[in-house]
Amino acid sequence: MRAGLASRVLGVSEALSERVLALDRVILDRVSGARLLRRLDTLFLLATYLGDGYIWGLFGLWLIFWGGPKDHRHVLAGLAISVVQLTLVKLLKLFFRRERPPAFVPLRRFFILDTHAFPSGHATLAFGMATLTLRFYGEWIGLVLLTYLLAALISLSRIYLREHYPLDVFGGVILGSVTSWILAPVIENAIPWG
Repeated sequence: MRAGLASRVLGVSEALSERVLALDRVILDRVSGARLLRRLDTLFLLATYLGDGYIWGLFGLWLIFWGGPKDHRHVLAGLAISVVQLTLVKLLKLFFRRERPPAFVPLRRFFILDTHAFPSGHATLAFGMATLTLRFYGEWIGLVLLTYLLAALISLSRIYLREHYPLDVFGGVILGSVTSWILAPVIENAIPWG
């Protein structure tokens, strides 16, 4: 009885998995093949490069040198949360072992990528930082909008450059947003005022 139930559940799971992958492939092909987006190749390459963490590091350095004690706490909290997020990304990639799309943009072939794709680390970190900006600097509407726009551009670049399926990116968006929202007050309160 258990074996029959297990095979039915696995059958449903496999069928659902195939449908999701088929939809992922359709969206991936449409985004990466869009003529309008081809004009933005350089922008997407730059966005994916910045999504490696450089932009967030520069923003953190700016806050350290020109910010006050509260900004310094935000940087420490952001760093701690980023470490948690990247650890979760690595663990989830090892757990799900989802393959990356089969083809990459030729300009990116010289980069070494993790072989596993779910969730996208770039999307996790980008939306994690955007969510922290919202939590810590919510009154600065322009800054919040800019970080969410940058996060969206970084995330879209991962699909456009065929380094992730849309579901990988969506998973990263959710992971980064939720972990930042939950951990920000906990970690910030654990950091003593300096």
